[in-house]
Amino acid sequence: MGGEREQINQAFLENIQGRTSSAILTYFFSHGVCVSRADLRTATRLPEHEHVFSALEPEFARVMESINLLGDIGFLSLPDKEKTMRAIYKIEARLLAQRGNVEGLGRAVARIGRAKASIPRKPKLWPYAVWGSVVALGGFATLHCVLIGVAIYVIGAAKLYQFFKHKAQADQAVRDARAQFEQTAVLEVSPPN
Repeated sequence: MGGEREQINQAFLENIQGRTSSAILTYFFSHGVCVSRADLRTATRLPEHEHVFSALEPEFARVMESINLLGDIGFLSLPDKEKTMRAIYKIEARLLAQRGNVEGLGRAVARIGRAKASIPRKPKLWPYAVWGSVVALGGFATLHCVLIGVAIYVIGAAKLYQFFKHKAQADQAVRDARAQFEQTAVLEVSPPN
């Protein structure tokens, strides 16, 4: 029974943290401000946006109090949960009403992340070099061993060629994504991914 209650409270904690940070990120992205979840506090203090967040100070205080209580004692009463959800609804509604007109910054940041994730790792070529040399030199007297050693070298070279080809494509994807980001971003509080 206690484990189930802990899971419910943990899910509620994740829900309120996620909804609050998501509302703030959406607000900033709509104003062309690139910010990560780690830098949200810094972004809320930007002079051109500070008035929006200072007006929501009581709601943010309510949410932070609930987060702290859940973190410290692992429990929040039903009336406190209701008050917290009302505060989140107000935060979401106010930030939605103050939404900017920049479109696509969130997609641009996600595209940069995907492009960076597609950069291949450099292949390990030492096994091809070692085994190619061992087979080629080990069978120095026989032609077929030398040919097998050369074939191992060729396989290693082909893997290296594939790596450079895929890396060039991934680098181009990163440059394209970065160009799209530069077109939509007005201010960069955090670097995109």
